[in-house]
Amino acid sequence: MQSATETRTSQEWEGVIADFTAKARACDGEVADLVRDRNGLALDAELGIDGAARRLQKIASEITAKQQAAQTLRTAIGQAQSRRDEARVAEAAGADQQRHAQIAAHLEQYLSEVRSIDEALSFLTARFQAATQAMNRAETLMTGTERQPIQQLRSLFGPTLAAAHVGLGEHLQLGPLASNVIHRQPLERFAMGFVDRWVRPGETEAA
Repeated sequence: MQSATETRTSQEWEGVIADFTAKARACDGEVADLVRDRNGLALDAELGIDGAARRLQKIASEITAKQQAAQTLRTAIGQAQSRRDEARVAEAAGADQQRHAQIAAHLEQYLSEVRSIDEALSFLTARFQAATQAMNRAETLMTGTERQPIQQLRSLFGPTLAAAHVGLGEHLQLGPLASNVIHRQPLERFAMGFVDRWVRPGETEAA
């Protein structure tokens, strides 16, 4: 079971430090007042005026007690400052751990979407292939004159405009980037090389 000193937050320790500091300052103020009283009685005590020596002795005891209390408070302040600093380190570590967990959760969602993108791209390729086959079957039934106008459908112009229309141009492009044949791969495999330290930290460290 953790003690109260181990469970306080850094902000709570700041409150403790402020409270102890105020008490120490109050002790210092009381000591200053007592010193003035002591100095005021010094002459009377030396002259043997009734009760002055007794009052002077009492004041001296009170000064010693207040000074000891102030010193104890200052020691406690130093200890509380150390605990506050330890709490700050622990809080920073906890916040960093939580931040990493949130990053991992977001990247897990990212990978889930990437897998769906890979599936959708495979599906889209199959649909283009099916469309081309349907076009081939239609063309076999056409005359040369009938076939000529629809040759535009064989180009990439229409599909490219359609992809741009739905916003795919913000996410991918073919052309020079697609010429790197040996590096073609599913998007998930490409992405995993960058996010595995977040979503598979144990496996990455073991490797």
